[in-house]
Amino acid sequence: MPIRWDGLPHEEIRWKIYTRLRHNAVERATRDSLRHILVRRLHELNAGDHRRFVEIEASSLVEHLRCTRDVYREIIEQHGCQPMLEAHWVVLRVAVYPTAIALLRERVHEYAKLTRIPGRDLSLLFGIETQSCYVDCGHGMVMLRPPDLENEAPASDAELQSLALLIQEDTMMDVGDIRGDDGVWVPFGRGPFAIDDPISWKRSFSLCGLRYEMTLPEWIEQRKKLWHECAPWSEGLACLFASVQEELLTQWHTLHLERRASLALGAATSSLKQVVVPAEPNLPLRLQRGKDCEELAKEMKVIEHRWRRGGRSLHEIQQEFSAFRIWKCVDVLTADDKETFYHPGMWEPGYENLLLGKIHARRGQIIAAETVNTWRKEYRAYARWQKQNPSKTPDDFVSELRIVKKGYRDSLTKN
Repeated sequence: MPIRWDGLPHEEIRWKIYTRLRHNAVERATRDSLRHILVRRLHELNAGDHRRFVEIEASSLVEHLRCTRDVYREIIEQHGCQPMLEAHWVVLRVAVYPTAIALLRERVHEYAKLTRIPGRDLSLLFGIETQSCYVDCGHGMVMLRPPDLENEAPASDAELQSLALLIQEDTMMDVGDIRGDDGVWVPFGRGPFAIDDPISWKRSFSLCGLRYEMTLPEWIEQRKKLWHECAPWSEGLACLFASVQEELLTQWHTLHLERRASLALGAATSSLKQVVVPAEPNLPLRLQRGKDCEELAKEMKVIEHRWRRGGRSLHEIQQEFSAFRIWKCVDVLTADDKETFYHPGMWEPGYENLLLGKIHARRGQIIAAETVNTWRKEYRAYARWQKQNPSKTPDDFVSELRIVKKGYRDSLTKN
């Protein structure tokens, strides 16, 4: 179903994004408190402080971009946009990409301002014309020159804005069309703030190197030394840019893999043959509950692994594993329990048994997590026993289990 991009409720979408980001504010309290402290210490140019600050900022940027992707995908699915893979590509190209550029510019501007970077260094490294590059000739005239090396005045807001504007689409990446075999183009170097960026080489050479009567190779070597001397903030700017670029590449790569998988699945299903699978024996109620709980717990482990280690959003996981029964089972839960389930970062050890106890609640009474764990243990024991005794029935296992339990209780009584 086609839909105009400007026909989407963008204001409502932005509100949902920021609401979802605020939802985990309590969990981020430790990170935020550390950020508050580091903000006041960045001007001291301590490498450890800058590294921790950049890590916090990078984490926040990636979180915001993934939240933007997930919310937009939910909206286009509600509108029934098809084909879904192309719709997801549009979200990446038209929603996530511009958001990444805007957010990164804001964070770079703030980081440079808090660090109190001298305007002189912006001219030397990135070829930005700052106040240190002008000399008053009188009669209202000024002359452009290499920056005054003795001028350590912090860069003005306008100069910092020029620094942030070095982040452009053509300095970030170019995303190919998902419908064809187009790939993704990344410019040479590691971004406009990197030590090896050729555009920054040329800009700074034109402003500084030529006026110092140096050749381009000589200036490149000199600039590398200056870049290292400006650490840690020069490294911090490069790392902020790299974190956003890598996240965009990851999201595009995920879409590309989904496209390849869909093409392979379409080719493979044409050669499938029907087979007859023998029915499983009916299990006693207790073993059946253990079987259900064990299967659902395994599904939850897959979800958590893909979310934590695979960097996938819950929306992507739900699409990849749409056959999981846990999605429908969660529908019977309260709004608070659903909210916790749909945020795997809130899952604590033992959470699966607590959730399964609520899913299997009888007459409003929640099953204790210990009981659910016992069900699962008994079913796992039955599965091992059944492999060793394929000719016996589940009732035979239950009888043997009762004998074992009775012997255990008797031994406790004697002791």
